Parts: sequence; structure tokens; C-alpha cells
Amino acid sequence: MDSARNFYRTILASSHPLILSIHLLGKVVPIVFYLFGSWFISSTVQFIIVILTLAADFYFTKNINGRKLIQQRWWYDVSGEDTTTFRFESYKEYPEVEAPPVNPIDSKIFWLSLYATPAIWVVAGFLCLIKFQFIYLILVVFAGGLNLWNAYAYRLCDKWEPGQTAEAPLFQLPMLPSFTNLERVSRLQSFFTRS
Repeated sequence: MDSARNFYRTILASSHPLILSIHLLGKVVPIVFYLFGSWFISSTVQFIIVILTLAADFYFTKNINGRKLIQQRWWYDVSGEDTTTFRFESYKEYPEVEAPPVNPIDSKIFWLSLYATPAIWVVAGFLCLIKFQFIYLILVVFAGGLNLWNAYAYRLCDKWEPGQTAEAPLFQLPMLPSFTNLERVSRLQSFFTRS
């Protein structure tokens, strides 16, 4: 009981206790639903809930939690020249602005949860392989991929210094079709549907 009380006090000592709580819930809820969801809901509903909570956690970690807790944000810029790069925002860019310093509690919990979550999903992936649960392995690979990508991008963002170009990612994400490609497909389709 004392550890729960100490954890509660730690959360309250945060600069943003609500954001930190949402961040931790975003990491814990998909894992809990993955581990215990099959006890009270069907596997299909469990799969959907885990995917939705993972997507919400990815979005909030990338766009809100990182900005509030450690004053950093990243995004993956896809330009029209078939080049993709990371773009970073950091408190290091604006030394003239009197921003409050990063709270060490926020920073420590953010980084710990950011690195611990992919490790948990990797262990779950090995367990799926051992038990031959290949449907759940798809879910675990998706979860691990999202969490690893967030951790990797934030690590690059933390190492990034203003004025230097962002480090190229280890691998390129697949390019989604641009509007020009969709226009070409539509013209090709209309060619075959003309009478």
C-alpha cells in the first residue's frame, strides 16, 4: 500500500499530473487488455480494443505527451520528391523563450515508460511464438512496431540539436499514394469504364 501511495505522490509532484497519468494509462491499458481481455470479451473485440488503444497512445505520446512532459515533438515529413525525413521540435530551439524547465519526474517517467513498453511487447511476441499464437503475434508486432517507432523517434529528437538536419531514419516507411497517383488510377479506371 505504501508503494501505491508513493507512486500517487510522485504523480502529484509532476508538472502535468493529468498528462502524465494519461501517458501511463496509454501504455498500460493496451497491455492489460492484451493480457486479460480474453477473460471477459471475445478475441475479436479484444483485438479491436487493443488496436484502438495503441493508436490513441501513439497519437497522444507523439503529439501531446512529449510536448508537455519533455518539451519535444517529432513528425515524419513526407515531401513530394519521394524523400521522407524526421522533423523535430524541441525546447532547445528557443533559448530566448522563458519556458519552465523540464520536470525531472516527468522526464524520468516518460523515458522509462517509452523504453519499457516496447520491451514488454517484444517479450509478448516471443511468448506468442512459443505458444504458436500467430493471430496474436500480428497484434503484438503491430503494438511493438508503434511503440518502437515512437521510442526511436523520440531518441533521435532528444539527440537532435537545432541547426543540424535531422538524422535519416534506419528504414523508410512505405509511401502512401499521393493525390497525383490517385488521379492517375482514376484516369486509368475511367479508360476501362468508357462505353
